[in-house]
Amino acid sequence: MALRILMYFGLLAVGWFISSKGLIHNNLMKKISGIQAVILFGLIYVMGVRVGMDEQVLSSIGKIGLTAAVFAVVTVAFSIFFVYLLRKKLFSDKRITGGSDD
Repeated sequence: MALRILMYFGLLAVGWFISSKGLIHNNLMKKISGIQAVILFGLIYVMGVRVGMDEQVLSSIGKIGLTAAVFAVVTVAFSIFFVYLLRKKLFSDKRITGGSDD
């Protein structure tokens, strides 16, 4: 497992080094977004196939879905709440006006 993680970071470092030295042609740079999308869709497909083949996951899909929905709602609610608190604490909606005091 540790060797696999090191391999991932190694590949990341090689990609960073190659792109930072300008060794990737501009035409390829323009196509990278599309390539990433295709690879991501392939990864999601393979993950779906593996989940579909797992009997234990299939038998508890209702519980997993409910847990995921609750987790998503709670995460969004707390995110909104904390952004609201931080905005109130750090930023003021008062406008600073220049000029004389009448």
